[in-house]
Amino acid sequence: MSLTFLAAADGGFQPPSVEHSFFFDKIGDGSVIASVKAMGLLVVGVVAIIAFFTASARRAAVVPGKLQFAGESLYGFVRNGVAIEILGKNGRKWAGFLATLFVFVLVMNLWELLPVAQLPVTSHFAVPVFLAVMVWVIYNFVGIKKHGFFGYLKLMCYIAGIPWYMHILLIPIEFLSNIILRPFTMAVRLFANMFAGHMLVGVASAGTLFLFEQGGISYATMVLPFVASMFLVFFELLICALQAYVFVLLAAIYLESSLADSH
Repeated sequence: MSLTFLAAADGGFQPPSVEHSFFFDKIGDGSVIASVKAMGLLVVGVVAIIAFFTASARRAAVVPGKLQFAGESLYGFVRNGVAIEILGKNGRKWAGFLATLFVFVLVMNLWELLPVAQLPVTSHFAVPVFLAVMVWVIYNFVGIKKHGFFGYLKLMCYIAGIPWYMHILLIPIEFLSNIILRPFTMAVRLFANMFAGHMLVGVASAGTLFLFEQGGISYATMVLPFVASMFLVFFELLICALQAYVFVLLAAIYLESSLADSH
């Protein structure tokens, strides 16, 4: 989040608006405003990811260097800890996709903590929605491909071994939960956590700068929001990694449910 205070006409300071926190400043007459910021960070992040993995794999050796070790560790963490753990024998097939998804979400989250950028790209709702819909399309496609359309619906909505009259209630609930709501809940979980964390760090930091500007006894009281902002920055580092892990874990669980032989 931008921590810069905007100079007011009387020479004082006022906190940045929500718009200023999530976008670049207006250009010219204000007709050009940057969701360009989020999209610019997204493009830079993608280029950085491609460059990192290309460089880490360029001189692959039996005894890996630091860059190769970092790349292999990221991939190995997702392959062994998520793909194989959740998908079993299908895990190696999906490890590349899940590792890419994990690194992408992680990098887009970490923009929040980098100077100048200070904006998690995933706090723009369109990005989590796109990722969630992509996962939704993929797991439904592979499920239908394996089981057929009606076989897949039965897998997702029919629970064996319960009284027939319970299906009247449970089939619509299972359909809504497994087919309709999954992408929405995935997107909202990622967006809400990153948006809220971004705002908390910004509020604590803005409070520090405001009290610093007031001077006098405010120099003593500004310690509290300053300490809070430092704590929140480190806490957000954990949240950035955790939300990337949760997102890719859910993607793996949904893929496993689509490829399973029974509900």
